Amino acid sequence: MATRSPSKAPVRSVYRAEHQAVVGVLRSLREQAGLTQVELADRLGRTQSFVSAAERGSKLDALQLRDWCHACGSDLIAWAKAIEKALK
Repeated sequence: MATRSPSKAPVRSVYRAEHQAVVGVLRSLREQAGLTQVELADRLGRTQSFVSAAERGSKLDALQLRDWCHACGSDLIAWAKAIEKALK
């Protein structure tokens, strides 16, 4: 009988090095817009703790990410380009 090799479980995205680049770009967008976490939270209709959690790596859905970008005077395309640049 053939021995089955152990399968490698995929690494969760929050543990990948790229995750820090994604989180860093979120924070950079806010800072480049000259916004505090409280000011961004107000624009989003959220709490400061929501913004803080996102900047520490909590997941945002696609629409939340779009709202974040727009609240910072940016868009998803600029966000994606910034991530690609950070990962090079």
